[in-house]
Amino acid sequence: MSKATSIFKYREFNRSSLELLINRELWFAKPDTLNDPFECQMIFKKILDSMWANYQFDEHVKTKIEAETETCLSNAGICSFSKTRQNQLMWSHYADEHKGFCIGFKHELLVGNTNEIGSIDVLYQSDYPYKEIFKIIERFLINLDGDLTKTIIWSIVYKVMQTKYTYWSYERELRLTRLKYGTLAFLPIAVNSIALGLRMSDRDKKTLRELLSGPEWKHVKWFQAHKSDKKFGLIFKQI
Repeated sequence: MSKATSIFKYREFNRSSLELLINRELWFAKPDTLNDPFECQMIFKKILDSMWANYQFDEHVKTKIEAETETCLSNAGICSFSKTRQNQLMWSHYADEHKGFCIGFKHELLVGNTNEIGSIDVLYQSDYPYKEIFKIIERFLINLDGDLTKTIIWSIVYKVMQTKYTYWSYERELRLTRLKYGTLAFLPIAVNSIALGLRMSDRDKKTLRELLSGPEWKHVKWFQAHKSDKKFGLIFKQI
């Protein structure tokens, strides 16, 4: 992803959303708390069962891969963004039917120059990612000791966190990931835009503008969503 790219979080106008901005913290959720019951923690055991059925592993290797994969997924944190703010479904589903707002973040300022935060473009498909993971396994079947075992484990974790069911593709999701779930602080400079929803009340708009009226937010560009006159779509006018 280009370092200049913005990524977006659709939000309802509620206490949680305001606290995100007041506290300047993003929440990295545990994989098993995500709203799709078919992904991450919920499918990795099925993938491992298929691995054991298709490949011969020593029992101690199976135990190690199974235990460490589960540990990684149990402790990992995922923070979801969209690569677009012009998505009516996202506004409906995650921004209270257009009554909320959308925060634009600078991707490179959230990721930083360390390895603490990973960035994953989600892939959408109908099948569990068996084939992709099996290709990874086959690459390392010659030697399953030491670092190669860890490579397999992290490859599985990455692929599991990267894959979602096809019907979610409208979200155009990008995931930031960490080894540990929980909050992560960000600086105001990491926010570059706020877009106000079609149905957001004047009162809520005023509250949000006042909340971000300090000098540390002066750089933020504000936009109002409007219906396009030419198609079923949104346009955003700077205000």
